[in-house]
Amino acid sequence: MIHRRRYSRIGLVLGGGAARGWAHIGAIRALHDAGIKPDVVCGTSIGALVGAIYANGDLDWLEEWVSRLTWQTVVRLLDLRFSGGLLGGRKVIQIFADKFAGRSIAQLNMPFAAVATELDSGRESWLQDGSVVDAVRASIAIPGIFTPVFYNGVWLVDGGLSNPVPVSVARGMRADCVIAVDLNNDILNGRDFGGAAVDTPALDPDAPPPVALRRNGKPWPRWLAPAEGRASDDVRVAPAPSARVPSMLSSIAQSIDIMQVRISRSRLAGEPADILIQPRLGGMGIFDFHRAGPAIEEGRAAVEVMLPAIRARLGID
Repeated sequence: MIHRRRYSRIGLVLGGGAARGWAHIGAIRALHDAGIKPDVVCGTSIGALVGAIYANGDLDWLEEWVSRLTWQTVVRLLDLRFSGGLLGGRKVIQIFADKFAGRSIAQLNMPFAAVATELDSGRESWLQDGSVVDAVRASIAIPGIFTPVFYNGVWLVDGGLSNPVPVSVARGMRADCVIAVDLNNDILNGRDFGGAAVDTPALDPDAPPPVALRRNGKPWPRWLAPAEGRASDDVRVAPAPSARVPSMLSSIAQSIDIMQVRISRSRLAGEPADILIQPRLGGMGIFDFHRAGPAIEEGRAAVEVMLPAIRARLGID
């Protein structure tokens, strides 16, 4: 039995980071295994999605679902649009809408908030009431990727533009101890992450640029191709010369990475968490939704490394 001697209301903050957000599942599992159960949860982008599923009591379902994802499955879930963003997001959000079954945020099993950003003003918006699905959909609206969401009279986009690791939101929900999971700490380091080793042959300057290939030997559409130099069960990837122009999706993804890192570091410097958990996700791309297994393990490992500090801070024997 846990005796909290120092804090009465623990807040769990789940940061944004697209596919890296599956690490939140492992982090929550590790906290629960240690007897640490938050009283409130809030999140940005994928953190809002995982947080809402957790607050709804469906974390087991989510882990099972993401563990079955393949690259082909992810591609089939994309609904292309040419206004407001590349993807409408209807197919993806419908899967989660079925689980929430029309619930409002007030009907979840624990206090929850999602963070989004007002497109016109740039202000961050804390979504703490109304439809769970609408709040999550607004929070995950990555600019240029998912279409914005018209919510309560304003257009909303991804909360990562304003508050990628929303410690301030947990404080506003009266948490007197905040445990935050930051997914963006080392993503610009280019560290390999959980994939098979890829041999890098000497490049022939006269050879045509290598391309990512599907299993049938045909190339992916260039805008949809997996990042060069990363391997998985579903694709064979040859490293490309640095002079090659990045694909559209790769350019967007790397730009989002840079933005998330800079904003996260700035916000956390001014609004530090009591306990900061930073999984090592440096080699995982924001669209690697099919790589849930290693992401979940990294989330668990990051918490386990921090457990002595967490126990000491919480005053747990």
